[in-house]
Amino acid sequence: MAAFWRSASFMLMGNQHFTKHGYARASKSFDNSCMERSLAGRVCIVTGANSGLGFTCSQELARRGATLYMVCRNEERGRQALEKVKADSGNSNVHLAVCDVSSLASVASFAADWLASSRPCHLLVNNAGVLLSERMTTPEGYEQSFATNALGTAALTQRLMPALLAGAPSRVIIVSSGGMYTETLRLDDLQHASLQPWNGSAAYSRDKRRQVAMTEHLAAAMAGQGVGCYSMHPGWADTEGVRSSIPGFHKAFQDKLRDTQQGADTILWLALEVTCGAGGGGGCCGVAAVKH
Repeated sequence: MAAFWRSASFMLMGNQHFTKHGYARASKSFDNSCMERSLAGRVCIVTGANSGLGFTCSQELARRGATLYMVCRNEERGRQALEKVKADSGNSNVHLAVCDVSSLASVASFAADWLASSRPCHLLVNNAGVLLSERMTTPEGYEQSFATNALGTAALTQRLMPALLAGAPSRVIIVSSGGMYTETLRLDDLQHASLQPWNGSAAYSRDKRRQVAMTEHLAAAMAGQGVGCYSMHPGWADTEGVRSSIPGFHKAFQDKLRDTQQGADTILWLALEVTCGAGGGGGCCGVAAVKH
């Protein structure tokens, strides 16, 4: 019964706040004075950068002059996205890094190469994520949703922390989901063994709730060290992931969904707003914060 009421409340809240109409209402009081700030000389990493919010975020960071590394799992799709970002932005300092965030070995290899280069990192956008219609297991033995959305995100952030400290003031932004409001924080079943039959939306939402808690932990751990840690969610945005992973939801709400520009604007604001740069952190979602 509790799960039913959480879901019902989520739908009501979503219709009010997470749609393009909610965005239009909220934007009337939005202070966008920081949004054209130059990022020249700033080194930024975006995961899941070849489509959806990650691609739009990459376009906007590149347009503002960032030295950008687009982290993608698939090299071919990543290369296509890279060339489009370069062409659209006129920024030649855009690079592709192939890394599967669901693989701890791939994350470790990418981070090791990064640290060996002595490059700082001024912004890490943890955007890569999956919502699966069936249970899958990675070659390393982890449930795929957990491995991508929670474990890999945590591992990448932790391994890149020396570069983030070197780039201080720097920021970590974790892209959560409004779906996290439908789940409580579950630490007793990290790999969703209790989801029988499989429920990909529930697994995704649980992992997204964990991301918010993870951000709070990171913000506390890095307080006073110049690394700000933030989580946000994009509302209900019309992305390839939504269309393919939850087609029923997309069909029902397609006329109300935000475009990717609207979905990515909070990521961009957190990347650009100077008052976020001194460390600390927290959640940013446009509605009252919910603890776990």
